[in-house]
Amino acid sequence: MKAATQKLTRRLAALILVRVLAVGFSTAAWAEGVPRRETPVYKVAFYAVDCYHIQDENGRRRGYGYEMMQGLSKYMQCTFDYVGYDKTPAESMEMLRSGEVDLYTAAKATDECRAEFAVSQHPAITVTTCMNIKVGNSKVVAGDYATYEGMRIGLLQSQICNDCFLQWADEKGFAYTVTYYDTPADLTNALKEDKVDAIVDSYIRTPEDELTIEYFGQTAYYILARKEDQGLIDALDAAFDAMNIDNPNWRVELYNKYHGAAGHNTEFTAEESALLAQMQQSGTTVRAAAAPDNAPYSWYADGKMQGIAVDLAQKTAETLGLTLEVVPTATRKDYNALLQSGQADLCLDLNSGEITYGDTAYQLTDTYMRTTVSLLRQRGAYERVHCLVVKEDSATVRELIAANWPEAEVTVLDSTGACAEAVKNGTADAALLMSYTAQKLARDDIQNRMRVDIVPGALVYLRNGVNVQVDRRFYGLWEKTLNGISTQYAAEIVQSYTEVMATPTVLAFLFDHPAYLILFVAVLALVGCLVLLYLQSVRSRKQQQAILLQLADALNDAEEANKAKQEFFSKMSHDIRTPLNVVLGMTQIAQKYKNDAPRLESALDSITNEGNYLLVLINSILDVNQLEHGHMELNKAPFDAVRCAADSVELLRPLADKKAQTMALHCDKPDCVVVGDVNRYSQIMINIISNAIKYTPVGGEITVQLDCLPGGRVIFRCTDTGIGMTPEFIGHITEDYVRAEDSRVSKVQGTGLGMSVVKGFTDLMGGTLDMYSHEGHGSTFVVSIPFAEADDAQRAAVLAPHKTGETTADFTGKRVLLAEDNALNAEIAVELLQSIGLKVDWAEDGQKAVEMFEKSAPGSYFAVFMDMQMPVMDGVEATRRIRASDRPDHDVPIFAMTANTFAADRKKCYDAGMSGYIPKPIDLETITHVLEEETGE
Repeated sequence: MKAATQKLTRRLAALILVRVLAVGFSTAAWAEGVPRRETPVYKVAFYAVDCYHIQDENGRRRGYGYEMMQGLSKYMQCTFDYVGYDKTPAESMEMLRSGEVDLYTAAKATDECRAEFAVSQHPAITVTTCMNIKVGNSKVVAGDYATYEGMRIGLLQSQICNDCFLQWADEKGFAYTVTYYDTPADLTNALKEDKVDAIVDSYIRTPEDELTIEYFGQTAYYILARKEDQGLIDALDAAFDAMNIDNPNWRVELYNKYHGAAGHNTEFTAEESALLAQMQQSGTTVRAAAAPDNAPYSWYADGKMQGIAVDLAQKTAETLGLTLEVVPTATRKDYNALLQSGQADLCLDLNSGEITYGDTAYQLTDTYMRTTVSLLRQRGAYERVHCLVVKEDSATVRELIAANWPEAEVTVLDSTGACAEAVKNGTADAALLMSYTAQKLARDDIQNRMRVDIVPGALVYLRNGVNVQVDRRFYGLWEKTLNGISTQYAAEIVQSYTEVMATPTVLAFLFDHPAYLILFVAVLALVGCLVLLYLQSVRSRKQQQAILLQLADALNDAEEANKAKQEFFSKMSHDIRTPLNVVLGMTQIAQKYKNDAPRLESALDSITNEGNYLLVLINSILDVNQLEHGHMELNKAPFDAVRCAADSVELLRPLADKKAQTMALHCDKPDCVVVGDVNRYSQIMINIISNAIKYTPVGGEITVQLDCLPGGRVIFRCTDTGIGMTPEFIGHITEDYVRAEDSRVSKVQGTGLGMSVVKGFTDLMGGTLDMYSHEGHGSTFVVSIPFAEADDAQRAAVLAPHKTGETTADFTGKRVLLAEDNALNAEIAVELLQSIGLKVDWAEDGQKAVEMFEKSAPGSYFAVFMDMQMPVMDGVEATRRIRASDRPDHDVPIFAMTANTFAADRKKCYDAGMSGYIPKPIDLETITHVLEEETGE
């Protein structure tokens, strides 16, 4: 950390020194003479590299590396002496070690290199690894791997990119033979002499007599100095920073100058020329798509598309003698829709990561422009990037982020404007954009709040995409012409869009002159204060009155809330204590008369009935709570609505029989298979029918009607001859804990939650609930639910014959594992499981359950019953451990046996790999049913 801080300090000091010297000498120019000072001279290794270090027979130098170093020397105020043009790179490296030169300008920053030398933070250049064939080789088609079959490939000995190529070739599955060469010259000559069909090497640009058919990635090269010359490297990095600020696109300009389109073949084939003549004669119009929000490359304004990419495409079409229509798209949605429709022949702004939109593919041309990438940030923002926004999620963008900000949280927004807004309002630390776009957004911000930081070594390669459905010859026409146009006109067109206007707006002037801005804001503030004071005096009385009314309303709300709270606890206390009193009382009676079978059986029946009522009460409270908070989820599956209604009626028929009531079910169809949540639908019917039984006198009639309509809608109707309801009560019946104030119902047991649950479930299913009642003449409840229709397969499965009567499954002697931390619950579960012939091993927590399972012989356990909440390790994690084991019986049936009954809890169980779910309180019928269903016994 200390070393990094010192390094940053040295770089800042060097950058400040560069700026101070520049300012100092510019002001001194008005004196009698131009001031002079001694400048240092540094020796630079200038070994021959095509396009990078070039020297003619007259000693004149040029190249990317030469112009880069000359540009840096201006900021460092030094002189570079270039030596060693007759040396090899290896000999030049030895010259650096021996002190014959001070700088080596293009080396890979390997760990060994960093250990021996001082390495610049900024890369000097980035080269591309690719596979090239000889120009004129018509047998091999780029991207058509069938034409790669049997190729002879040339590689350099000990080249880093070899492994990358070999892995790629094996993935593509074509056969090939490899020949290794010692030097790049030998490799190139082998291709020229047809000893190999293709070669793989790292290039700054593609040679004129070679054609690139595959790209394998990029490698950055850095500047080296001896360790003791770290200060020289720091000065170079500071000069890089200064040059990036003054001319953010210098890399692109040099790259296009020396490594641009020189290697492209621009000669049309006979077939391509024939197609062009045909298109010119018929007046063909080429349709193109361009992004509407990618200024200055392309954007939508005044009903048309404009920008760098659009102008280059228009120039290309003019050169070909064709008409180009760039289809206006005002939004990204329209732009994507145009590309997906396949109606566009061209897409003007793709990169290497985007070739397919929907079902339409676009074949990428060669790069027509390279541009740097920048971070758009607030001025003074913290350097580290935690939250990054981007405009698109492409492979290129993901690679840049992974290389530079692997831990950043990335958000994809729908436009460059949205990215800029995220930076302005602080929801993002930075926006990753192409440099020209970032610069335009920063210039357009009149408050001057943003800055642009170029990402060192990061380049985006802009390409056109040609619709794969158009004539393949058109691809060659367009790519070859575009390459020439971009070389000739790209710099001019880019400059026309990136020049800064000299005349500022009024707001821009104010932000550039803070003193005037402060004075202007102060005057506005004074006027505003006077206006506010006047308005305040006028509104003060109204505000006082409003405050008094709000206080009165708040006091009334507080009193009502307190009253509702007291009523809730009072009702809950009564509704819970009443059955609890029966349970505890009957327990004492059962203990007293344990030898009196009739009395004991009656007491146990009462305990069971009241326990079930307590369970209904708790389930109702939990259902209401989940419905109020939106946590209820529906479990949709095919079921027979007629069977569901019949089961609900038969379940409640014993209650009706006790009151000598007549209860009938009428269905318009023998069956009605739909898709929905059968348990929630059954609960709706049970709540309504049970209310009808409760509030219908002895000997009354209850009629249940089920109508199945086309489209899956099912109408449930329950009519009774009970006491009826008042119109006032009907308006509140679906509220929580509401019961009619009627002496006739005061002795009827109820929670006041049943109809609230009915209303909640009905709304959740998208249905309607209607009620009709006349006091003293009965009530009618109508529930209409729009279920989804079941298909033929679902209908057949639901209507298949079901087993009836008692189970015939035999579990005798089968061993199960029970994980339960509560001893009493474990005792109950063991007793119930043993009652159906199972042998039970008990584990007090999930960890012990996993250990017992792993120590057992494979196939020892028929099933596992797992509680969810346990100490040491819960049941969900224990299930994951068992499922992840390499035992042959890791797929043993595992059933949740838990009091966690919410839908989210069930989902956790199934996501962990559990086979079934048994809610507590457990009963023997549920256990047997689950075992039969999941184990097939």
